[in-house]
Amino acid sequence: MNKIKPKVGFYGISGCAGCLLTVLFEDSIKNLIELINIKSFPLIKQESYDGNFDIVFIEGTVCFDEDLIVINKLREKSKIIVAFGACASVGGVPSMKNFKDSKKVMNLVYPRINHLKSVDPTPIDSHIKVDYYLEQCPPSKEELIEFVKTIITKRTWRPYTEPVCLECRKKANPCILEKGEICLGPITKGGCNALCPTNITECYGCRGPNPDANIPAFLEMLKEMGYTKEDYQDKIETFAGLQFKKLEENN
Repeated sequence: MNKIKPKVGFYGISGCAGCLLTVLFEDSIKNLIELINIKSFPLIKQESYDGNFDIVFIEGTVCFDEDLIVINKLREKSKIIVAFGACASVGGVPSMKNFKDSKKVMNLVYPRINHLKSVDPTPIDSHIKVDYYLEQCPPSKEELIEFVKTIITKRTWRPYTEPVCLECRKKANPCILEKGEICLGPITKGGCNALCPTNITECYGCRGPNPDANIPAFLEMLKEMGYTKEDYQDKIETFAGLQFKKLEENN
C-alpha cells in the first residue's frame, strides 16, 4: 500500500518570487513530487486549494496589510509553517527600508500610487509562529529536499549553525577578509557551502547571524582593517540587518 503523501503548499508574499522559481526551474521539483502532494504552487497550479495543509512554505517579506492576511490564514490551515528563503526568514532586501526614510522609499518605489497600506518590512515570524527556517537567497534546493525527507520520515531537523568561515576553510577558499574586504562570514550562519566566497565574492549574511557570533569582536577587527561602524551597517542591512542589530544589542 502506498503511503499517503503530505499535503504541501508553496506561497509567496511581497518579494521577487525567486525562491519559488528556484524550486520550479531545478530538477528538485521532480524529486519533490515523488515525496509530497503539492496542493498549491502559484506558478504552476491554476486552481485554488482551500483545504488544510501538512506543510506550507512561505517566501517573501511582510510589507503590506495583504501579506498579513495571507500568512495568518496559512498559519490557521497548516500544521507546519516553513520560512522559505532570506526574505521570509530574516527580512531580506525589503527590510532595508527599516534603516531608511520610509516615506522617501515609498515615494521612490511607488511614485503614482498612494493607496497601498505598507507596514515596516519584517520576516514572517514577527507576525506568526514559524516552525522551521530554510534561509538563504535563493534557498538551497539540496537543503529543501533533505528537509522534506527529514520531516516526512518523522526525524528531527537539525539546522546548520556553524559560521560560513568553517565551510570556507573546508573548501580551502582564500580568506576575503585577509584581502582587506568586508565579509560577514565569521558572524553569519553557514549551510550554504560557502557559496559566495567560493565564487570570489564576500558574504552578505543572507542566512542571518550565527547564534554565537561575537559582534563586538568582529567590529573591532573591522576597525583595525580601517573600516567604520557605518561600513559594517551598510553590509548587514542588505539581507538581515534586523537580526544582526538584535544580536548586537544582546552581546
